Amino acid sequence: MRKLLPVLTILFTVCFYSGRAQSFTKNDSLRNSINKATTDSLKVEALYEYMKANLNNNTSDFEPYIQQMIFLSRKINFKWGLSTAYILGLSYHKNRGEFEQALKYADSATVVAKGDTAEDLRLNMGHISLNRGNLYYNIGDYETALKDYYQAEKVFRQIRHKSLASTYSNISNCFMSLSDHSKAITYSRLAVATAKSFDDNRLLATDMMNLATAYMNIDDYNAADSLLGEAWPIVEQLKNLKSFHVYYYNMGDLATYKKDTVKALEYYRKSYEYAMQNEDVWQQGKALDVIINCQMDLRQRDAKINIDKLYLLAEENGMDDNKAAALQYYSRWYADHGDYKKAYAYEQQFRMISDSMLSNEIKEKASLMDVRFRVAGKEQEIKDLTAAQKIQQLSIRQKNIVNYIFATTIIALVIISLLIYRNYRHRQKLQQAKIEELQTEKKLAAAEAVIKGEEQERTRIAKDLHDGLGGMLSGIKYSLGSMKQNLVMTPDNAQAFERSIDMLDSSIGEMRRVAHNMMPEVLLKYGLDTALREFCNDINRSGAISIKYQSLGMNGVEVEQTTAITVYRVIQELVNNVLKHAHAQNLLVQLHFAEQENILAITVEDDGKGFNMEALDQTAGMGWKSIQNRVKFLKGKIDVQASQDKGTSVMIEIGI
Repeated sequence: MRKLLPVLTILFTVCFYSGRAQSFTKNDSLRNSINKATTDSLKVEALYEYMKANLNNNTSDFEPYIQQMIFLSRKINFKWGLSTAYILGLSYHKNRGEFEQALKYADSATVVAKGDTAEDLRLNMGHISLNRGNLYYNIGDYETALKDYYQAEKVFRQIRHKSLASTYSNISNCFMSLSDHSKAITYSRLAVATAKSFDDNRLLATDMMNLATAYMNIDDYNAADSLLGEAWPIVEQLKNLKSFHVYYYNMGDLATYKKDTVKALEYYRKSYEYAMQNEDVWQQGKALDVIINCQMDLRQRDAKINIDKLYLLAEENGMDDNKAAALQYYSRWYADHGDYKKAYAYEQQFRMISDSMLSNEIKEKASLMDVRFRVAGKEQEIKDLTAAQKIQQLSIRQKNIVNYIFATTIIALVIISLLIYRNYRHRQKLQQAKIEELQTEKKLAAAEAVIKGEEQERTRIAKDLHDGLGGMLSGIKYSLGSMKQNLVMTPDNAQAFERSIDMLDSSIGEMRRVAHNMMPEVLLKYGLDTALREFCNDINRSGAISIKYQSLGMNGVEVEQTTAITVYRVIQELVNNVLKHAHAQNLLVQLHFAEQENILAITVEDDGKGFNMEALDQTAGMGWKSIQNRVKFLKGKIDVQASQDKGTSVMIEIGI
């Protein structure tokens, strides 16, 4: 009889501060509330209500809502909304088996909420710990999961929140996974009692099913059957996809314990259907595993269809445990059908992936020690090889010393001469490489100094323009306005006076635009992505050209200030070149960060008149040379594609 583990860590719903927003029951009504929100804060709360209501159902369209909630919360400095959006992202990606992305959201949520004494943000810290524990539970790191659960339990107990029941249930699941069934039952009972005290049917159904699992693990089937019978009316009333999935999974387990494999298979198939509807790959894998096990026991030939499904699911989602299970089932299926050659091949693959999983687990838990041992091992290997080489050379010399003294002496002299010459040439190459390296560093340092000096001068001039000349022009405008009320002028003079004031207004606006272009404040405050978006919007508002800005993979990416300023200047110069020379109607500016390669890709593309590529180097002006120098300073690559009357495309790649 296989050992049962809890199928569900927690039916996660975001049980945040209940007084924040009104509850809605229909998705249409919730979507309408988002569209009708009159302020950013109301829209954030409407987004939260919509996602909270749908989190445990089909979640495929969640990411845009999460990103919108993050953007609006940042815009109005709404810490609760921002941390809540990150927690929703954490749960969304956890449910889809995307654990690495979920951990990123967990870290972001912690940064926002940690240390804040406001009750709603303290509550969010509890939910961060709870859901991060769920992540570690799902990947089998129960010790780390328990640490997070105990932190969550402390928060929820102090503020008396109903998520305390979920936390007790998760702690129970960890102890079940660790085969400590006594503690598992203790915490499951605490979870049920806590859910009842808060009169929360969703929590109660979940906790009752987890307690039933705990009883099944100690062979108390009557208690498990009774609890599942009590839970069914609640599950049916909730109409929640995950609740249905877990209920039928538990019923399948109970039927398995009672040795009713046919009934168990029926329940497991229903469980799998609900996991598919909810797009929860982790639960799909668990359900397929038990379905195949039942089919193999019943010797159903079509079990292979589900084995194929399990293997494909594991391959697509990097689920090594399910892949190992599928390989073992392949081996068993082919053995049952007399193909022992394939059965043996799959058994070997199963052993290989099992060994690999065990090896990876050991490596992850002892990575630092592994590095130290590898370094020490390589040093010892070098010493051993050196010693062996010396022994071999001595042995050869001793064997041939009597008969080949003269020949050995000549050969030794030749070898020594070659070694001396080689070492001499090697030293020369090293010295030359060092000289070139120093020259390159010197050039880069000089270029960096020039660029930084240029930016500092731009900043100083921009400040002088804004604070000095801007103040003077504003003062002159104020004085002229005061004079207008005290002077008697002819209509022609009055009209000329008004024109002068209008020209002064235009001068002030132009001065501010120039100062902003010299050192945009938004670049220093909000970063490269926001500054470029604002720069393109300003050009669009001017009507000079239709410009489209695209940002890919830049969310949360922080670019070092010197690099950000340099990239901004490059794009600014490229756009100015288009405005001056291209006669284009449309312009595309694209910024793309490739996380795996750690490369920032820039594309500026127009539909203008283009130019002859062969004449680029001969006719290039100061602007183009400035672009090349800045890209070279950032150690980037630049590629230009252009032809007459077909527009121009400039692509730049920079490592950051």
